[in-house]
Amino acid sequence: MKKILSLVFALIAIGHVNANGIEPKSPVGMSVIKSGAVVKVFYQGEQTGKVKVTIYNERGQTVYMETLQNTGNFMRPYNFSFLPEGEYTIELIDDQGKRVKTIAHSHASRKRIAHLTRLNDGETKYMLAVPSNGRNAFTIRIFDEQNNLRYQESQITEGDFAKIYNLNNIEGDHTFEIVDQNGKTDRLTKFAK
Repeated sequence: MKKILSLVFALIAIGHVNANGIEPKSPVGMSVIKSGAVVKVFYQGEQTGKVKVTIYNERGQTVYMETLQNTGNFMRPYNFSFLPEGEYTIELIDDQGKRVKTIAHSHASRKRIAHLTRLNDGETKYMLAVPSNGRNAFTIRIFDEQNNLRYQESQITEGDFAKIYNLNNIEGDHTFEIVDQNGKTDRLTKFAK
């Protein structure tokens, strides 16, 4: 495993050449690679020490936490297969400070017909994207946290669809429901923070 980790960081170092053409002594930081339901976190520190890894869900709740002692580098796999779909934040704290990466988790066995992204933390603006290679007809419904229908529209597109929704007037959690012309349904929930 140390050979693989050294190889990954060597490749990162090759890609990080400064303006003078001089490579840094050692790439320091965190890298995240997602493969299906497994998320691999790679870490290289400036020195050996204590490293705290915390994973948060969209609501900011801790779903996993561990502290590694006397480590200078590591690769840790985290299995997300039992977690609900959504955005997760991986936070790594060492003596040099805090590093944060956000990943989108979905169950690979089910192909989504739409993707929903919060544009800025603390705001209630979302971009809904519905990819398509041809003609597509679908209905979009937006529900509040009590599952009351707050908005509905129908779309017919030739190709991909994307639209920004400002939900400042809807408090709490937001659920988008997209139903395509074949009756396939996606329900995407964004949690208020």
